[in-house]
Amino acid sequence: MAEPSLATGRTRARPGVWARSGGLLRIGLLPVAVLVITLLLIYPLASFLALAWFPGLFGEGSGGFTLRYFAAALNGYAAQALGDSLLVGLASGALATALGLYLSWLTQRSDLPGRRIIDAAAWLVLLMPSYLLAIGWLILLQRGGLLNQLGLQALWLQNLFVGPFGVILVLAMKHVPFAYLATAPSWNAVGGELEEAALVHGLSRFRRSVLLIRLLWPALAAAFAVVFAESLGDFGVAATLGATANFPLATYAIYQALYTTPLSFSLAAASSWLLMALSALAVWVQARVGARTARYAVLSGRSRPPRRVALPRYARVLAWTTLGATGLCALAVPLLSTAFMSFTRVIAYGFSLTNLSLHNYAEVFAHRSILGPLGYSAGMACAAATAALALGLALAGVLSRRSGLARGLDFALLAAMALPGLVLAAGYIFAYNLPFLPLYGTSFLLGMAYAGGAMPSSSRLLLGPLSQVHRSLGEAARVHGLRPQVVLGRVTLPILSEPMLYAWLAAASGVMFELPASELLYPPGRPPLSVALIKFVHGFNFGLSTALEVVSVLAVVLVVWLLRALFAKLAPAGWIRRAV
Repeated sequence: MAEPSLATGRTRARPGVWARSGGLLRIGLLPVAVLVITLLLIYPLASFLALAWFPGLFGEGSGGFTLRYFAAALNGYAAQALGDSLLVGLASGALATALGLYLSWLTQRSDLPGRRIIDAAAWLVLLMPSYLLAIGWLILLQRGGLLNQLGLQALWLQNLFVGPFGVILVLAMKHVPFAYLATAPSWNAVGGELEEAALVHGLSRFRRSVLLIRLLWPALAAAFAVVFAESLGDFGVAATLGATANFPLATYAIYQALYTTPLSFSLAAASSWLLMALSALAVWVQARVGARTARYAVLSGRSRPPRRVALPRYARVLAWTTLGATGLCALAVPLLSTAFMSFTRVIAYGFSLTNLSLHNYAEVFAHRSILGPLGYSAGMACAAATAALALGLALAGVLSRRSGLARGLDFALLAAMALPGLVLAAGYIFAYNLPFLPLYGTSFLLGMAYAGGAMPSSSRLLLGPLSQVHRSLGEAARVHGLRPQVVLGRVTLPILSEPMLYAWLAAASGVMFELPASELLYPPGRPPLSVALIKFVHGFNFGLSTALEVVSVLAVVLVVWLLRALFAKLAPAGWIRRAV
């Protein structure tokens, strides 16, 4: 669209967001964005996945085009792991979707007191890495764990949990927030007039419930697809609870093909293709449901807000029982067992009050080899989050433009967010372990993987706020004689400072506890925090593992709180928009 120029009276094309607020597009932002996505996402993924078809591509195997590794991935251990992952994905998806739907109904449609606690708890679970939740359960139930220390020999519970049931339960509890957040907004789209019409026509409570479920079908399909894909691609539970229980999952089978003898990179690539095909199947089902959204469109200008349901006594008891059980499984048991074990010296003759001490914490702070991973991960998190923020901001500027290339980049970023982290990390091994790119085994490559993994989510977090920056701000600044660089530094970035802070904190917190890239790419002798925690668990050293975990979580929480408080106190008044 063209508009008149104030200076000449001629027409000029309407500039994009970044062009009108700083002129960055004029210095080649679009080519830079394409180059960054190619180097950090497309090139590593293509390098690794191509090995399934061409095993001799990087000189690691022999022969040309072949399909034998796909046949191998459909037999033996790899096939068993893929089948187990499919079972876990379906079961955890169904459980998390049903539970998330019920929790969202409690918050959106019922008069249950204290329902806002559900929102806070959902976000807390969402931020917790899955392997920390699995470690918490292992600490409680593993032989020599907390129950044994207390003199309780619940072998039936140990055998039940340390196996498929425990894997499904932990993954379902971890991903309940996804289902909750996917279904909660949809309740508001079902107006009160629909329920009144159902009552007028004499529909039973069961028929009314079925009608509501059918109207919520797109949200349920989205929730199930997200949980299914996340469960398939999860590596934390597979490397902790699944490995301990000898219950193979696809992500751990891929890791073993890459890191244990006999090595089979092409088998790992073929298994990755099959794993992504299963994830794509769930996305396809969701897309089929989404293609028929017209039949579910019930929100109009005549819709009336629905009334909250007054829960009878038995329904409140059921609600609080469900909330209590969910809270215990998702947060209370893992966190409390972790905290309690961190103060306990593990011995083989039962528990007594004399076992409670600060010995584990003293060990953590006394030995550099134990505390070192925390400092290393903190430094890597700061560097990678800063890089991800800069790249995400540039990509958000490109995505805010309405062009075919911008839509293509947007699709590439969304696809990267849906891929298992282990597959992307494996791509870096082959893409940057070449004679002209000898980066494998360096902290720089690990930082690249961290930044590449955090970049898609950072760009999504910044896209909305950046799109809301009106072009009149930059135009007014230029009318007053400010150069484009000054407009960027004094107008655009201050307005985006708060969203940028949150994006940086989210990226840094995620990198601190990131596992797949850390496990595959860390430099020799410099394990990151997540690798150190997993090694302590596999060595049954629960005391040091829990103490280091508690110190790390408290440090991250303290830094996040401190930076937010400093920003609120020190940032100029014009940088923060507050409701009045």
